[in-house]
Amino acid sequence: MKNKNENNIQTSVDNLGEFGYSVCVNMLPPNIITMLIQELEKREIAGDIKTALVGRGEGKTIDETQRDVLSSWMNRNSEGETYFLDFAEKIRLSINQNLLLGLFEFESQFLHYPVGGFYKRHIDALKGSRNRIVSMVAYLNQDWNTEDGGKLAIWENEHSLYPVIEVLPLAGTVVLMLSEQIPHEARSALRKRRAIAGWFRLNPSYAGQINPAC
Repeated sequence: MKNKNENNIQTSVDNLGEFGYSVCVNMLPPNIITMLIQELEKREIAGDIKTALVGRGEGKTIDETQRDVLSSWMNRNSEGETYFLDFAEKIRLSINQNLLLGLFEFESQFLHYPVGGFYKRHIDALKGSRNRIVSMVAYLNQDWNTEDGGKLAIWENEHSLYPVIEVLPLAGTVVLMLSEQIPHEARSALRKRRAIAGWFRLNPSYAGQINPAC
């Protein structure tokens, strides 16, 4: 018999397969959220979080008209991060088992949006690039109200004029999206807010070598 966490993962993966996105509230336990917030706060105080770039590859640059957010790559140096990365691994395995996407690895980063911070409508991967297949966003904002703003707007496809859903960035909420197909936008807020953004990727193999050093 599956536990609540396993059921949440299964439902999220099912919705991802049917709609191209999924939203699940209260997916992360409160104690893990607290640990992750504490780790991000440590990085903020230490200055170990930098302005996030836009673009891809060597074309990455700072563009404050498109994106206003700070970021820091995650690792396993804290208990909260280890839990989260293990949690992401369970999602990866479930996606591969149920949707047969062949996901190979996961990368993620802490995000800190200052007051008024945003990320305009975009997709996370160019069609056909196959470098990011499924995107994940997990929110860390406790006591968040609708009036605070900062919703994640999600469009059904690139031709859609209006969002199919707007997600309040409540602590514990986890969103999955097909990286090449689902446009989304992090709207500005009246408070600073925190999140984790992650991407499930295919195996970056080349010339028959698995995950070569390059």
